[in-house]
Amino acid sequence: MKNRFPHLIWMLLILVVVVTSCHKPEGEWVDQFAGDLSKLPNVVSVVREESPDFAVKFKVFFEQPIDHDHPSAGTFKQLVYVCLEHPDSLNVLITEGYYAFDARSPHELTTMFHGNQIVVEHRYYGESTINDPDFRYNDAENSCDDLHAIVMELKSLLSGKWVSTGRSKSGLTCNMYRAYYPYDVDVTVPYGSPFCQSRYDNRVAQALKTTIGTPEARAKVTAFQREVLSRREVMARKWDSTATAQGVQLKLTADKMLDINMMDFKVGFWQFGFDVNDIPEPTASDDEIFNYLISISGPDAWDLNYDVNKYYTEAYKELGHYALPTDGIEDLLVVDDYILQDFLKYAFVPDGVPNTFSTAMHQKVDAFLRQTDAKYIFIYGGWDPWCYVGIGPEYVRSNIHRYVLPTGAHHTNISNFDPATQAEIKGLLEKWLR
Repeated sequence: MKNRFPHLIWMLLILVVVVTSCHKPEGEWVDQFAGDLSKLPNVVSVVREESPDFAVKFKVFFEQPIDHDHPSAGTFKQLVYVCLEHPDSLNVLITEGYYAFDARSPHELTTMFHGNQIVVEHRYYGESTINDPDFRYNDAENSCDDLHAIVMELKSLLSGKWVSTGRSKSGLTCNMYRAYYPYDVDVTVPYGSPFCQSRYDNRVAQALKTTIGTPEARAKVTAFQREVLSRREVMARKWDSTATAQGVQLKLTADKMLDINMMDFKVGFWQFGFDVNDIPEPTASDDEIFNYLISISGPDAWDLNYDVNKYYTEAYKELGHYALPTDGIEDLLVVDDYILQDFLKYAFVPDGVPNTFSTAMHQKVDAFLRQTDAKYIFIYGGWDPWCYVGIGPEYVRSNIHRYVLPTGAHHTNISNFDPATQAEIKGLLEKWLR
């Protein structure tokens, strides 16, 4: 009988050659992709950056209209990071609400599906700043138009399915984008996404009284607030000197800012999941009390020159915000009632911004969620105040799922849930992304 092994070896070698020829070697497709990316109609700059996490990472600038409905208003350059495993892989689109934070490392969805990661910096932030001190064009519709324009161009080069995601304000951007452009992506997964019903939504204040944290922990947080305000003179003086040392610009006096900060302190404490056992005792020194306070929220959090605080102008115009919770400290406050009732205006919003609040975005997203068959998974932490001004259970049905980690904070991830819930979420995503 003839020896068949040489024949089998040749067949295997031919098979290897055929399979290899179906995919260009990495260096070849990367060079080809870089050239094609630079030729997209609105791409003005492409720079390759080193990345330990992806096959290749590009820092790209797209030229965008300042006002998509009125191109004559001019243009700006918008930063996008295009981080790739392969042009055929799943695309995870991160719809930033601020800077391009998530370009620094892979998102958990990117890791879960070994996908590409597209990070779009929000207009008016970081390297995508627009010279418009009155924020006339910093609105939901224009930001969604930005995303649509970028995704449509990238789709000519990336063949995989698309998942949009973001956390907090980025999650809200993600949610809005799906309502404005339902067919741009296949699945939407917002994390900790707010969805306020008005300029000042009272639901956070109620949750802080009854739902968030244990009764004992809530009492200890309130006791610390009262301790700070009972030492008002020394705390305001320290606040003022700290603001000066930090070069912080504030719209209100130290005394009034201390009140606003202490009302907001309770939200920040639970939002970021701080440990109640770390709160100083009432016998602590002034320095210990003040240093703990500013470790959570100090003057720099209210700096008018801090880019992230542009969010407050967006909230004032159309996104909405929570009302400041006064429970347990009302008798110690000295800030004027008119400031308390409209603190965004007096603490943050530039004088040129009109005193109007548009409900158009909220109405559009609400109506869309109630009738769409688009696939959504919302992730929340049960001790995160933003959960209570977010997407509620009234929106849940077969295509819209909502997962709440009972004691989770604002940084709650899918990986924080128990193994069975993680498997359930991943199973849904795998089914929807086939």
